[in-house]
Amino acid sequence: MAPSLSRASSGAVIAEAQVVTIEDADGKLSSKIGTGICFLDHMIDQFTSHGMVGVTLRCGLADAQDQAEPGTLGKHCFAPLCDYATGPLAGRPHDRDICMACGRALGLALRLVADEVAKASSASGQGDEAGGAEVFCCPLDEAFAEVTLELSPADEQRRGKCTASLEPYGRFAAPGSSGRQWVGRYRTELTPVFWSSLAGALQCDVSLRKVRGSNAHHQLESTFKSFARAFRASLDRLAAGGGCHGCALPGSGPAVPAAPPAPGSEPRRAERQRTTKETTIEVRVDLDSPWSFADEPLGFAAAWTGKWSTATKLKATVQQTSRIMTGIKVLDLVLVEFAKAAGIEIVIHCDGDRHIDDHHTAEDVSITLGQCFHEALGDKAGLARMGCAEAVHGGARVRAVLDLSNRPHFESDLPLDEEYVGAVDCANVSPGGSQPPAKKAKLESDQAAPCDALCGAVLSCEMLYHVFNSLTLEMRSTCHLELIKDEGAAGHTLDLALAAASAYGAALSRAIRVDPRRRGAVASSKGTLSK
Repeated sequence: MAPSLSRASSGAVIAEAQVVTIEDADGKLSSKIGTGICFLDHMIDQFTSHGMVGVTLRCGLADAQDQAEPGTLGKHCFAPLCDYATGPLAGRPHDRDICMACGRALGLALRLVADEVAKASSASGQGDEAGGAEVFCCPLDEAFAEVTLELSPADEQRRGKCTASLEPYGRFAAPGSSGRQWVGRYRTELTPVFWSSLAGALQCDVSLRKVRGSNAHHQLESTFKSFARAFRASLDRLAAGGGCHGCALPGSGPAVPAAPPAPGSEPRRAERQRTTKETTIEVRVDLDSPWSFADEPLGFAAAWTGKWSTATKLKATVQQTSRIMTGIKVLDLVLVEFAKAAGIEIVIHCDGDRHIDDHHTAEDVSITLGQCFHEALGDKAGLARMGCAEAVHGGARVRAVLDLSNRPHFESDLPLDEEYVGAVDCANVSPGGSQPPAKKAKLESDQAAPCDALCGAVLSCEMLYHVFNSLTLEMRSTCHLELIKDEGAAGHTLDLALAAASAYGAALSRAIRVDPRRRGAVASSKGTLSK
């Protein structure tokens, strides 16, 4: 397929765009963008790293001869926009026309790509010609945006429709304003103009929504990245390319690997053993081995390493052993949901000082698990890098938005408004007495635990937050947990915990997926990730 080529104009501004997919570029993508607004160049460059399409876009001014002879448009165009690379912010007459012309030209080029992919898919009998909407959320530190994209709406009235809800741009601006007016030499109020022009030319239906963010640069970059990923997900749906780039819906399960590990490649696994006065921990992670609830007996000879790290390790020689055993049942439930949704091998055995409370066990487990993930992921070359997934448990629905960014950051709006996960009321439990919370059946056996057994055996909500936070930071990733639904009944924090763990795991399964089309390249416009 030849690279798509398009041209559009607005006022005195002319823009020309060319787009090529990673499949047609044989895995070697490049971009060359010159709109005259450096920040806009940087934003459009996200299409290459995250949408896996190479973009060439140039923008300039038609001179007097071009305007006098429309039939020769292009012969004398693309006079340099020097006044837009330097100079004062005042007196910039072409800003709006640049956004309109560039948006239209890029939209036309993307439409040509989508049509060619659909045509090839139809000829081969593969893919989903009916299409449908794709959703993606890309986090960038404290910010993330949601983009919903339908390439070919059945309803003609929705073709070319753009709904943008991105204000305010940043938090540090005049009270009551729409946020920052300028990011570099980019006028933020023209953001909907660019996207509306692109949507009109692409003939798509797109919604762009700011979910979180206090930094204008982060918000805008998150929006461009999210659109690029949603566009790639739409192409993969058309081509049956197995992209797994869209946001996973509840019940989707772990992402299917695009290809088995290459022969001779480094194994993506890590193992850590750690003993302190507070905990003794063994954690093992293997990103390319499947999840299993338990391991069969190892046998003494196979398991003996010269020393025992945990009592669980000794028991494993003669009996089937759960892969996740921390001594805190609710924490086990959370970690099992996480591992099952991720679809990978995770083994965690911990003996901790639970006679004190749950803190050291929960903290050390999550720290060590995160460190194992960071080691197993290596340099993240060739990975999808980002994942987005929703999960439901009971009356709770949670979305996890994940980026293996090497930029540690965690955000959550989950209402963890009970002291203990599942509303366990330790104060009202007497030795041998009954236990009143609504979620008792999920937390304990029918025989209520005595009061002293509850110390360190239940998980506090503050430690649940700490688990997700520590896991994210030690993994050196960015993760946002977003509440979609919560019925708020007594004990609802257990449903929130399990839904969050499942969504996090499903998002991780998509982020760690090796995409052979990337040919080992890192999914970043910088060409590398922060160390």
